[in-house]
Amino acid sequence: MPSSPEFGRSADDPEEEIRRKEREREFFEAELERRRRMADRLLILRIVFVLVEAVTGNPIYRWAHRFIKWVIDLLRD
Repeated sequence: MPSSPEFGRSADDPEEEIRRKEREREFFEAELERRRRMADRLLILRIVFVLVEAVTGNPIYRWAHRFIKWVIDLLRD
């Protein structure tokens, strides 16, 4: 005797569930890649601030460098 599907569910649910999980995985992979690219760009800006601070001695650039480092750490976690 074939088992009947649960109430409110069709027999295609396992396939639909697999497709849904695949879409979620692709979304999260794209989000991780976007965060990685953003962190890489911020790293370049951080290096620029370190160099400008070294040349000018202005502490504003040191603070900006520390803030960008904090943001990069948040993106990578």
